[in-house]
Amino acid sequence: MMILSKLLVVASMALPAAQAFTSPATPVARLQRENSHTILSAESSTEDAKEEQTIAAFLKENYPLFESTIFSKIPNVYKECESSTGFTIFAAPEVVMVDIDQKRKLQISDPRNAEITEKLASYHLIPNGKVTRERLQREDWTVPRTADGVAALSIGGVLTAGGELRVGRSKSGGFMGFGAKEDGGVVIGNNDAKIVKSVNVGKGIVHEVDALVAPDLIWRYFDQLRIPGF
Repeated sequence: MMILSKLLVVASMALPAAQAFTSPATPVARLQRENSHTILSAESSTEDAKEEQTIAAFLKENYPLFESTIFSKIPNVYKECESSTGFTIFAAPEVVMVDIDQKRKLQISDPRNAEITEKLASYHLIPNGKVTRERLQREDWTVPRTADGVAALSIGGVLTAGGELRVGRSKSGGFMGFGAKEDGGVVIGNNDAKIVKSVNVGKGIVHEVDALVAPDLIWRYFDQLRIPGF
């Protein structure tokens, strides 16, 4: 009876925002409510944006190329963020945007590719939940550890406005892909975009990533429109 009671309590804690998470074991994993000013360890601390700064103002100030080239292409995106109970954005800094191949830049900015650019942008937004870095790093102690003694993450992916993206552990060191070891960080998507820092902005959170998180497959749709000279 005691075990049944505990299960009922856990079930009652499931929230609509849980739709932002996916798990290797279940289609949607449970999300527990987290305070917007969660205190994390020094290695994964989350900053706070300027008081009363809107998400639009924050992105335009800190990630101008990402905001103007990609994120703003989602229709009514800021209205959607401000009216939601919580949101999550994966934002690429200037160095990442400048490094994008010239061909890709032309394809993104071409108005004929507006629909695909919107799809690319939507992978960088979770409109229905604030997913903190602490939540992404949370370990699942209900499953056996790996042969290396590493505990599994409690969620295997996140569900963005564009689709599902994998969540994994970041690795560093090694040589040509061999011998690298987990360094405690978190990566998003099949490009292993690493979360560099996180900032609370209003009701949501912005994770700065060192690469675009959208799947590589999306570039094939861009390639259907040939750019002269490339």
